[in-house]
Amino acid sequence: MSRSSSSLPPEELQQLTRQIKDQLEESITEKVTRQLMASFSQMQSQMQSQGLALPPEPLVGPSGPRVSTKGSCVDPSGNDPKMGDSDRCGLLIEADPACLVALGRVYEGSTIVHNTHLLPGQVKVGVEEVTDVDAPVFVPTDEVSLGGQAIHTFFAWPTHLVKSLSQ
Repeated sequence: MSRSSSSLPPEELQQLTRQIKDQLEESITEKVTRQLMASFSQMQSQMQSQGLALPPEPLVGPSGPRVSTKGSCVDPSGNDPKMGDSDRCGLLIEADPACLVALGRVYEGSTIVHNTHLLPGQVKVGVEEVTDVDAPVFVPTDEVSLGGQAIHTFFAWPTHLVKSLSQ
């Protein structure tokens, strides 16, 4: 019984595997986006033919912010500065020194975000503006892991990394 061995060094094999995985993910994302947009167009046509109001076009794909499909995630304030339980605050990530990544509002009294209970020392925040699109969010979800994807969504955020801007 003979065993064949790869002619590629392990590092190159890992790099090639990563490239293939990235290309596959990109291809799948593009296909899903096309299907979503086609379904949305079909729904718009049906609604128009029935004389119903049309919903706004969804923001999907790499050029627009990702919009959550979970009802608990969409920011109910719609960016209305009078909504929310707190004044506008800065959302920081731990670095040396701490780094501002987004602006938002705390939703006091909330105990659940994305169907998950908040842990001690966390608060529910609604993200209104992102200052660092490439920064990681503190508690990533299946849909959002970077600041640029976090606009108009809720997140659990450590209370010690939420700073009031009204001072």
